[in-house]
Amino acid sequence: MSKELVFGHQNPDTDAITAAMAFSYYENQLGANSEPVALGEPNEETQYALKTFNMKAPRVVKTVSNETDKVMLVDHNEPQQSAPDVDKVTVTHVVDHHRIANFNTAQPLWYTARPYGCCSTIIFELCQEKNIDIPKDLAGMMMSAIISDTLLLKSPTTTFHDEEAVKALAKIAGVDYEDYGLKMLKAGTNVDAKSDNEIVDGDAKTFTLGGVKMRV
Repeated sequence: MSKELVFGHQNPDTDAITAAMAFSYYENQLGANSEPVALGEPNEETQYALKTFNMKAPRVVKTVSNETDKVMLVDHNEPQQSAPDVDKVTVTHVVDHHRIANFNTAQPLWYTARPYGCCSTIIFELCQEKNIDIPKDLAGMMMSAIISDTLLLKSPTTTFHDEEAVKALAKIAGVDYEDYGLKMLKAGTNVDAKSDNEIVDGDAKTFTLGGVKMRV
């Protein structure tokens, strides 16, 4: 049986990559056979987190149907933000904190959507619910994802769940999340080494509104 691939949205940010790593770990602890992958290279902020916690970035894939017939989606659900051939595979799981739009499946699936500031916060709670211990390095990455998505808990999308998760994960990772968070966010704001296209396209997402496709 081929592995199920777990991945976040195109132009992945820290949460898209980390959520794939974290949910794959969670599912594998429950007996699944999955692998986290990414639909793009990690940005500088994510690279900083990966280096800090000595973790390897998931491999990048352009398509998924050539490798597997089942996938799990994290940090997105809209097809236009996903793998270009996602319609050719069966989506078995979704974990997301965004709106649900233009999404449908031929078969029932395991779907978890919570209005939190970060997808990794949801996965943290899933691990708690199943009493699954989170390794120190992965905890550091999950903490990084929440810091990134909530701008160090300053974003209006931040919830009590995100705050509690950051503190718990920081304790597991053995770091001061405020000091580390400022350094990580600063690493992600370095635009000197980026091309104009990379700056404009960074974390860009495509939406269809009123029949019109637009890029944000």
